[in-house]
Amino acid sequence: MNTMYIHFTCPPLPHLIVGGMSIYRKGDRHERRMIHNTFDLIYVREGVLYMEEKGKQFTVQEGEFLILVPERTHMGYRHCTEDTVFSWVHFYTEGAFSYSDAPAVNLSDKMNKNKYYQKEQFHVSLPQFGLIPEGYREKLLGYLDQISLVKIDRYNQQKLFFDSVSSQIEYQILFMNILALICSCNDQPREKTLAEEIYEYLCANYRQPFSLTELSRQFSFHPAYITRCIKKKYQLTPLQLLTRIRIEEAQKLLGTTQLHVNIIGENVGYSDPAYFSKQFKKVTGMTALEYRLNHERHV
Repeated sequence: MNTMYIHFTCPPLPHLIVGGMSIYRKGDRHERRMIHNTFDLIYVREGVLYMEEKGKQFTVQEGEFLILVPERTHMGYRHCTEDTVFSWVHFYTEGAFSYSDAPAVNLSDKMNKNKYYQKEQFHVSLPQFGLIPEGYREKLLGYLDQISLVKIDRYNQQKLFFDSVSSQIEYQILFMNILALICSCNDQPREKTLAEEIYEYLCANYRQPFSLTELSRQFSFHPAYITRCIKKKYQLTPLQLLTRIRIEEAQKLLGTTQLHVNIIGENVGYSDPAYFSKQFKKVTGMTALEYRLNHERHV
């Protein structure tokens, strides 16, 4: 299932309204409702919650979260098949927000004296649905428990309200910690996936001229973000990665065919023989002819 991302334009930052916890019995189901102006973050602690939002169904299992967005009808599409406990957080923003199928990118920008007194806009980008790795769950539960002021108990048909024990700013800091944890847990896998997708794309299109702008258009990410992902995964720039792929293909042709070196260069994307020779020696430490002779001696 493709993940939708929710982008909050900041400032202002989203802020906490209230947190709570619900205990559902086997056979219970989430009510049907639409919440105006309020996001509802659900984190399943035990059991499974079956949720539907605007016709899209989510099976939210232990350790997973779901963010239900304002002005969209949501409900339980199936009764709980076991006792289910989940924490929830209602939050709100006075700023703009939008949706897409990819995380927003905040580009690093060098500080200068003109930026002392005004913060430029940035985005907090949250996946609507995802998994919290086991190593982070205890920390998340700690934050959720500290902001929990409501308990809905279907066993005893109770809705309990508790007094605040912290200042409002402390509650907001805890809420920011929750958002930061969700972002950090779900950012890394996306970077890895994007880098691998680009690698596969370059392997399939290595004969084509290189264009970072075209990569940006193809994958709908800023060139700087693409470069960062590739360097993080492969320790190479996108062009260096493409060069490595091309030279590996040239090595295969040198070892399995008797094609002229210049023809092999053209076949792997280099129209200039001199440039191909330069890149081949830079990567392998030998010329293409030396590589072929060395390969033939070891066959």
